[in-house]
Amino acid sequence: VIERFRSMGWLAVVFAGLVDGLNPCAFATLIFFISYLTISGRKGKEVLTVGASFALGVFVAYLVVGLGLYKVLDLAGDWLGAVGRWVYALTAVFCLVLAFFSIRDFLKARKGNIEDMELNLPAPLRKRINATIREGSRNRAYVFGAFVTGLLISFLELACTGQIYLPTIIFVSSIPELRGRAIFYLVLYNLMFIIPLVVVFILAFYGTTSKQLTEFLKKNTAPVKLGMALLFIALAAWLVFSLLA
Repeated sequence: VIERFRSMGWLAVVFAGLVDGLNPCAFATLIFFISYLTISGRKGKEVLTVGASFALGVFVAYLVVGLGLYKVLDLAGDWLGAVGRWVYALTAVFCLVLAFFSIRDFLKARKGNIEDMELNLPAPLRKRINATIREGSRNRAYVFGAFVTGLLISFLELACTGQIYLPTIIFVSSIPELRGRAIFYLVLYNLMFIIPLVVVFILAFYGTTSKQLTEFLKKNTAPVKLGMALLFIALAAWLVFSLLA
């Protein structure tokens, strides 16, 4: 089972990136960004241009963060080897805690209580993100402004999206077959992460409104939360297998 999981580890990275990209934290921010573009009068090809720049900013920010975290693990070297079992054990517990809260959020989302979910961005951070979007949209060089906005929002959202990203990085570092191509897998993760962004901007180009996107979020939050729970359980199971192997 362990050998098969190792050989299919890249699928876990792909799944983690997609689930993180559909994370209600990130998706709600994206909806606000689309609505503000509409209010600002951006339409047609401008939406695609701004969207591409925003997505690139998000990609660069998360990739830099991921490479930085992985480099820290790499530089730890012998030290991490000595306490690696503790790191894996604590991360497994962390994943199980997140799985528990994801299941609770799944049950709340099924009842339509999206606002009451626990794995969410704190209100002060949400306000800061919304303010960053407004400031970036006022930039005359709106394409560059969208890129900078994507960068800044990514760092602010790490409190939520990092819940998946950090365990995935530790997962990659725990498998020799993945660790040897860590940069490739980090790029793959982040490409999967921005796919929902790209799709949403294309939909906005073809006339999909922020109201329609909000309805989509409400309808699909429960499945995404369930996917997050399954992902956390799978990562925890792998880390436990690594400890016992």
